[in-house]
Amino acid sequence: MEGGLRLGIPLSPHTVARLVRYLQELMRWSARVNLTGLITERDIISKHFLDSLAAVKLIKPDLGLIRPGPGLRVLDVGTGAGFPGLVLKLQDPDLAVTLLEPSQKKAAFLHHMIGLLGISGVAVLIARLEDLDPVQTGPFDLVTSRAVRPELILTEAPRLLARGGRVLLFRVSPMEQGPSGYRLIQEASFALPFTDDPRTLTLLEPAVSSS
Repeated sequence: MEGGLRLGIPLSPHTVARLVRYLQELMRWSARVNLTGLITERDIISKHFLDSLAAVKLIKPDLGLIRPGPGLRVLDVGTGAGFPGLVLKLQDPDLAVTLLEPSQKKAAFLHHMIGLLGISGVAVLIARLEDLDPVQTGPFDLVTSRAVRPELILTEAPRLLARGGRVLLFRVSPMEQGPSGYRLIQEASFALPFTDDPRTLTLLEPAVSSS
């Protein structure tokens, strides 16, 4: 996929084929279920799929930014139609992904895609972030979201993170400084392929790690 190459993230033919099927099903379901506010394939590919894939820049184990090894536990809050969590899972099957989505209809689409593509190691929870019980879900190594306001993510994340866990935010512009209670680990700014919209990925760590 040309967009992946522009991001510096090579995609295997197998992954590209699965992402194409994902896009086709998203377009088909969107005719009757409100999964995305975007209409054209070009916008959906750029602003959903490629935007999600860009997160690989900050969670690849060989960059040393997140605990390496299989089974990296990722919580995607307000995932909607699976962005970024399901896209990241397709790119990196070793991730253990939990997709958190309060909408029954969107959760139904997620279950449909997981079954259609035969994906293992991914769970769908129909709940709000505030209602998650870390004793039941287990701690996560990474909490991320593209759709939920950052203030809520930053408030709730510490109790859900494992020791050394981090928060990945999708932003338009860089932060001037880390938010209260967090250390700014790294940022990566780029332009989305095909649309040139500005994006910044911001990786944060609680100042006092959860246990």
